[in-house]
Amino acid sequence: MRRLILILPIFLAAGMCQPKIEYVPVKPEVPADLLRPVPISDRRAETYRDLAILATEHLNSAQTANAKIKAIGSVLNPQ
Repeated sequence: MRRLILILPIFLAAGMCQPKIEYVPVKPEVPADLLRPVPISDRRAETYRDLAILATEHLNSAQTANAKIKAIGSVLNPQ
């Protein structure tokens, strides 16, 4: 019985000293170059060659934009 009387205050004191948990939201930092718009060519196509060059430039712009979207996704949702 004496041991119980000595141990009981320890358990009571341990139950009362719970640490306060504080959650702090963390805003991910996206690099500025990923937020810069991808330029789109304003070239005027007058020949088939110009049309092919314009299509290539638009494809490169789309691929660059998709790469930026993927990079921003990896910053916001790291896995």
